[in-house]
Amino acid sequence: MIDRSQRIQVLAATTTVATAILATATAAHAQDRGNPRFQDVLLHDRFDADENGRLDRTERDLAREEAAAKPQRRRRGGPPGGRGGQEMPRPETRADAIRIDPDDIDAVPRLENTGLYDRDVLHTIFLQFPEDDWHQEMVAFHGTDVEVPATLLLDGRPIGEVGVSYRGNTSFDMPAKKSFGISIDAYDDDLRIDGHRTLNLLNANGDASLMREVLFSNIAGEYVPAPKANFVRVVVNGVHLGVYANVEQINKDFTKTHHGTRNGVRWKVPPDFSGGGALAYHGPDHADYTGRYELKTGSAGEADWDALIELCRVLRETPDDELEETLPRHLDVKETIRFLAIDNALLDSDGYYSRGSDYYVYLDPEGVFHLVHYDNNETFGGGRGGGPGGPGGPGGPGGPPPDFGPDGPPPGFERGEPPRAPGGFDRGGGRERGARGGQDARRGERRGRGRGPGRGGPGRGGQGGGMTQAPLAFADDPGTRPVIARILAVPAWRAEYLETLREIAEVQLAWNTLGPRVDAYRELIEADVVRDPFLGDRTAFLRSLYGDDQSLKSLASERRRFLLGHADLKPAAPEPK
Repeated sequence: MIDRSQRIQVLAATTTVATAILATATAAHAQDRGNPRFQDVLLHDRFDADENGRLDRTERDLAREEAAAKPQRRRRGGPPGGRGGQEMPRPETRADAIRIDPDDIDAVPRLENTGLYDRDVLHTIFLQFPEDDWHQEMVAFHGTDVEVPATLLLDGRPIGEVGVSYRGNTSFDMPAKKSFGISIDAYDDDLRIDGHRTLNLLNANGDASLMREVLFSNIAGEYVPAPKANFVRVVVNGVHLGVYANVEQINKDFTKTHHGTRNGVRWKVPPDFSGGGALAYHGPDHADYTGRYELKTGSAGEADWDALIELCRVLRETPDDELEETLPRHLDVKETIRFLAIDNALLDSDGYYSRGSDYYVYLDPEGVFHLVHYDNNETFGGGRGGGPGGPGGPGGPGGPPPDFGPDGPPPGFERGEPPRAPGGFDRGGGRERGARGGQDARRGERRGRGRGPGRGGPGRGGQGGGMTQAPLAFADDPGTRPVIARILAVPAWRAEYLETLREIAEVQLAWNTLGPRVDAYRELIEADVVRDPFLGDRTAFLRSLYGDDQSLKSLASERRRFLLGHADLKPAAPEPK
């Protein structure tokens, strides 16, 4: 038996050859329609010389050489985190970086007896990497199954060693502020935080308010199963990196909380402008679906793919007068009605309406499908650009306006009075759904994958997207939005959908409901937004909440006014006696 040093020598000798054939192998893999196009490059097991389930620095260096040779997606705007070919200086290299010691109880409150996703606290997550080039390592390993080890502390309390990676697609390419995926149980199967094994720390790409993902999840959770979400402060190797959205993983523990079982099968529908992942029917061949739906359940088999294809067929081929009896045997219709109403009312620019992708599909043990919202940073009319890293800087087009100074905006800042939190998150804040559950963390579930076919079609634009997206958008488009078209084809379901949409517009988009949510979160995170090395502009942040026509307040008001004024949402006139 060869020892570890001999194995490392063998790995080093074979790495050059392996990297030479990697591009060819990857290209061939991409052409195999039987395999998902979003598969990570698998390096971990190959470079684990001592087979102990982790890669030390020597092993990672060898894996990094091969990762550097993997085919790169064409990036917009230059290297990750840069614009026009130049990456901005990292916070840890700057003399003015804000440093926070986990033992400083004045800077890091000990938030005892609080949950990981409690809305009214701001936890501090510390990551301590042994090496200073942790950022370069994680950039190199993005799109692979290699995680970089770090020690995690929560509010100064040691948790243990975890595996860390950068996640995302566009949110990885464009901004310098990266999203983190953290496998809490990477090196200890029993390690948890509040029962959870995975952390998703998201950078609010394109959202100057930083709030859209969290607000959407909180509101959606009042109507359908939705991931819990709040805000956290992130500190890496002592350097403050700002505020992140902390969003629950959609996995078997999520289904246990909401459906009473850890069993079943999950698919993620990655970005796809063609609408091909919107449960459209492409015939009986599995190969026409495996490249559109990313399977997240390792135990799934042929019968589960058959069930997915059968749902697509039922949506396509069932006559209208048979839908009310047939479709509920395959799809939770009541839940789906609420799913669609939320998506439409809150304008998810990356959701089912806008392009028929960026959501989860769950098949429960009874053979019934459920749809779950996912990746919601482009809601409330957010859309592309205009946020961190967008044109002109943090505030979006035109750049940030003049600073009001350390005391914030003067009285009367475009809303009649200074924004104040109304004293808590329960006033208009809704409720959490269900109890906390654990996270099942597979390396393949930590990060985003590649984009789908960009073939155009009626995704963004057309009937979908924008403040004037109609209540009955896509009602006549069963080809690319079959779930919408077939739900709305049944008069009783159509009426229930319109009533739910009207309720969301009346209640959730009203500023006396949404405003307290925004105010409370603003009070919670504003100080750390101002100190964020990637943002750091109070005025841009506040205007994104309360200011110009692109603020949350203005967009919510505009959307509410359009929906409630639309003829399709007008209450039916009472029948004459």
